[in-house]
Amino acid sequence: MSQPPTSEVGTSRSYDTSPHDTQWPRWEVFKQDSEQRPHQAVGSVHAGDPQHALITARNVFVRRPAAVSLWAVRENDILTATPEEVLRAPEVLGTSGQAGTYHVGVKKSHKRSMTFVDLVGTVEASGPGDALRQAREGHPGALAWLVFPEAATVRTGGDPGTVESWFEPAKDKTYKQQQYYGTIGRHVGELKRAGKMPRQVNEAPHVGDQPAVRHHSEGPVK
Repeated sequence: MSQPPTSEVGTSRSYDTSPHDTQWPRWEVFKQDSEQRPHQAVGSVHAGDPQHALITARNVFVRRPAAVSLWAVRENDILTATPEEVLRAPEVLGTSGQAGTYHVGVKKSHKRSMTFVDLVGTVEASGPGDALRQAREGHPGALAWLVFPEAATVRTGGDPGTVESWFEPAKDKTYKQQQYYGTIGRHVGELKRAGKMPRQVNEAPHVGDQPAVRHHSEGPVK
């Protein structure tokens, strides 16, 4: 039997599930495509609690079979910064918070991607600012750093039953995959090269030998 999504925090961590500004809190979603790949930040969802966040994340982001794990972290528990932001506001490195294990994510390239950062490891830190400082020192060439406490992470279970029940059904939902749909029609350029594009018709429509429509400026029909 599959196990429900888990959090290392246990049952002691509470979440504010009341909507703010008519919206539920925002959760950042991290998806792992395979056991050989890192978790990657793929986007965010609004949800009222951890279970809701993971279910919504699955519905939104697990559109293809490549997924074995989902994590969700409250936006308020995440600290991010770019090199430029650290230079402008170095006090961010002193951001206070709980001590413990922090996950580190880095953005390594300007190349367009569906993901923001890859998670590259963990650090033991006195707070988010200290974790960010360590991330910056460990990855000085990164374009952005992201850190969050392990205690704030909720995740799907890693046992085979959970993986199968959460992610295997996506393999049968081929309608969510772009390649499922064939090309409708032929590209205009291809038709032009083949000489099969219809010629532009500039003649006005006629009924018999008379124009079907006349403008007042054209004068009466002779």
